[in-house]
Amino acid sequence: MSTERPITPQPTQFSHQSSSIEKGPFYAGHKLDQVQRYHKENHQTTDFKDTEDLFKFLGTPTFDELPDVQFSATVPRSTFFVEANSMSKSIKEEYFKEPSSGLVVFKDTESKVPRGHVTDTQCRPNITAAFEDDFRDSDTTFWPRIRMAGEWASRGSSPEDQETKAISYVHYLLLVRPDLYVAQGMLASEDRMIFLVGIGGFGIRRLEISWDDKELSKLLYAFIYRTYDPDHLADSSYKLDPIIVDKDHPPTWTITIGVKSPAGDVTTERLVRCPNFLPLYASSPFETRTHVFATKGEGVDVDGEKLTVLKDQVCRIGNRFDEHEILELVHNPKRVPGVVEAVYHASIKLPSQLDVLKPGKIKHRHGLRQLGSPFASIPTLKEMLQVAFDIVEVLRFLKAKRNILHRDISIGNVMYAPPSEDKQDPDTSTQDDEVLFFSEFFISDSPRRPHTTSVLLVDFNHGEHLTSKEDVHHKRVERTGTAVFMARAVELGRPVDIPEWAPFLSPIPSAPDRYAKHYHDTRLMKFPSKPLENFTGAVNRADWSHELDHDVESVFWLMLYWAMTARPKGGAAEHIAVTAWGSLTGNFEERQSLLMSLLYRVSAEGTFHSTFRPLDGLFQQLAEILCSIDRHWLHASEKRNDPEYFAEAFQRLILQFLIKHNDDDDNSFMNQTIDSNPRKTEQQSIHVPRSSTTN
Repeated sequence: MSTERPITPQPTQFSHQSSSIEKGPFYAGHKLDQVQRYHKENHQTTDFKDTEDLFKFLGTPTFDELPDVQFSATVPRSTFFVEANSMSKSIKEEYFKEPSSGLVVFKDTESKVPRGHVTDTQCRPNITAAFEDDFRDSDTTFWPRIRMAGEWASRGSSPEDQETKAISYVHYLLLVRPDLYVAQGMLASEDRMIFLVGIGGFGIRRLEISWDDKELSKLLYAFIYRTYDPDHLADSSYKLDPIIVDKDHPPTWTITIGVKSPAGDVTTERLVRCPNFLPLYASSPFETRTHVFATKGEGVDVDGEKLTVLKDQVCRIGNRFDEHEILELVHNPKRVPGVVEAVYHASIKLPSQLDVLKPGKIKHRHGLRQLGSPFASIPTLKEMLQVAFDIVEVLRFLKAKRNILHRDISIGNVMYAPPSEDKQDPDTSTQDDEVLFFSEFFISDSPRRPHTTSVLLVDFNHGEHLTSKEDVHHKRVERTGTAVFMARAVELGRPVDIPEWAPFLSPIPSAPDRYAKHYHDTRLMKFPSKPLENFTGAVNRADWSHELDHDVESVFWLMLYWAMTARPKGGAAEHIAVTAWGSLTGNFEERQSLLMSLLYRVSAEGTFHSTFRPLDGLFQQLAEILCSIDRHWLHASEKRNDPEYFAEAFQRLILQFLIKHNDDDDNSFMNQTIDSNPRKTEQQSIHVPRSSTTN
């Protein structure tokens, strides 16, 4: 997309504002704040066996009727473009004669930045192929219009660096072209050509060939032919809407879905068009290739439900669970507030040619009902803390009542979706076992909607239904999570070691009066208040696994991320301390060090904006909970060995803070509106690790 975003902290580049595009009532950026960058370790590269192998993959005509072009041993850059365009013209005249079929042209675009990419990448392929009418006067075009992108090898760069750059263009092409199963690219130099095909969800295949090879001419014809007609390498359910050449109107897609309806013993399918869906997010083109879109209108009716979000994701066949299955379990027997709802699902078989690298994958298409803003867009500290309390409540409910863990709590998966003013609470008794009580119920004397929340939990692709752990049909899921927000034990893949310095058991904090009264016979009985205690020795040797407390720890890192980057609207532009930011986005040892600095209140000046210094006390208490002995080492009878302990402690502490400041005036630090531009770091080179999950 062409909307400019703040450049620091790098590279998350979120905004505390939602997009300016007119949208439905729940709309905002979803995962728009998470920019997907290319990393060469994110793909595998496999060579085609020979030229015949590449021909077979492309599945093109033999081109016996086209002129046989013979290249010399070396080909200058200018000659390449002349010959490529000559071949393209021949292919159009022979195979695509209709007047409506345009002419694909190759242009040298080294200094031009294509626009309209979902990640706002500034990369500049210097070989760009697109239909002639899609180029503007300045020889630029929109990313969704590019048919092939490549690199002419530059002097002074190593062959590995040159190929990495060429592959990166294929990476970005797959991100911006959801309609292509395969993106085409190339790396050319004066003495050789490398044909590249990026296969969504699988990896890169390549073929290196010298210019004077007798097969090169036909290979180049085949490659150019597929830019006209991708055929089996494309997904026909996508159609790019006419592009308005305007930075305020990013490209949108019309996506056709097949809705099945049972009628007696027969199931019929009708095609439903979903027009003007805006790309919000795209990631991992060679792994779990994911695309998320949201309607710019009021949604599409699917069997009486409004579909406002479409998500396509490539997953392994035989995965432990798929997202649709998890969401069905979540909302049965009743809908769970605070969790996104699915209104449509389809499994789409991938072309058989794509299975050559990593067999056994399928594309899942999910239609979702709700939209939300990124967690970073929460406008005030008070609302952020309420959302934090509420998401812990949702996670507890899912574990206790549905036996489900989310396993990837992150800034892109916990959304902010304030309910509309006319939205009513669920029609249910307060004694109903399925009712959730959110922060509003405990901080307001007369809560209007105690069972309604502004949190929206999305993306259950790595969720787990614990009841089915022994199901032989489901494979065990690997370590999951997004690096910055991942619990420390999950990062390690084992319990956190017992520290050598004075290990302790953190306190069980007291509960606010209203909370204590409401949960007197349940949570208060289960977790009576206790002071900090010394640790006497490890007694537990149980197997380790990802549990509820790890998801709750992720909520802590989410809160800390928001608090470190937030500044009040119009407030001083105070920098984030480099040491604090580096620790937050660093490895286990660095994050452990950050926790200790918060615990002993020796965190670097600038960890929080000066307006939010009162948060020091809250984060000290939360850090104390996390710095306790990993519960894995505790005896089963110890209350703090319960996976719900972190959740209970966090909710009590957050609620205490909310109640303490509940009567603050509108100008207090709790209620000040956050500036749309996040705080900047003292250095501009800090890198936020991306998701570490694979599928």
